[in-house]
Amino acid sequence: MRGYSVVRKYILPCAGYDRPGGEVTRAAAERLAKNRDDVVIGSMGALFTERPGEMRNYRTSDVFCLDGCGTDCATELVHARGRDNATSISIPEIAGSVEDFEDKVRLTVDVILKELDKSTPKTSSTATVEPSREIEYIEEKFDKFTLKVAKGLKYSDNDFWVRVEGEHVRIGASDFLQQMTSDVHFVELAEPETHVDMFDDAGMMESIKIMVEIIIPVSGTIVESNVLLEDSPEFINESPYDTGWLYLIKPDDIDELELLRDASDYMTYALAKAQKEIGKKVE
Repeated sequence: MRGYSVVRKYILPCAGYDRPGGEVTRAAAERLAKNRDDVVIGSMGALFTERPGEMRNYRTSDVFCLDGCGTDCATELVHARGRDNATSISIPEIAGSVEDFEDKVRLTVDVILKELDKSTPKTSSTATVEPSREIEYIEEKFDKFTLKVAKGLKYSDNDFWVRVEGEHVRIGASDFLQQMTSDVHFVELAEPETHVDMFDDAGMMESIKIMVEIIIPVSGTIVESNVLLEDSPEFINESPYDTGWLYLIKPDDIDELELLRDASDYMTYALAKAQKEIGKKVE
């Protein structure tokens, strides 16, 4: 399903975080993101290397550059990435004579808010949460955790699941994988129309403790990526078999699923893997 929402505001702080102007740009961006749902903070490094997730945010948002010094590094990078219609805000110009850091941040935020209000509201197509499914589980205890394996799915040894949905398959991370990964704070997904082979890596998910490559359990063409994960990567932890899905794929050969494990077999496999990785006896 598709819905409509106000286009987000991509706020790009400058790279000089160890300099006074750079600190102001970062603090102002974080304050805006905390108080406004439509604000996403950009990354100079990710934009420079053109990481797919960053480029999606960049291309689908109104762009605001926060330049902390005279080099205007944020604006220059945005121009190099093909955006001439971005709004540039110079910290030296608006707060150069202000001594107190908090006053600088407050003044910067006020100026940015005025610029945000000037930008014309637009609408864009965005994915909406699918209705929650009635899912039956096999449940087992390991260490202090409860492991859930959804029935009726196929599972790879890389801990990704596959659900058949008509001529398509939906894939995602298993409950075991999300627990081992811990709190996911960033997800990078491949674009729709990308062709993948069985056990190719296509994207990644990242937590404070680990980065995990997304290993595709079936060959085919990506029809849809779960763009909700860009703003809500925590769905992978909260609902790995439902709203935390990763891709909808049109498979090349549905018979490949016979190479994967069923729920009962995967539970046995995951428990053995848990014993090895955690180093404690499973109850």
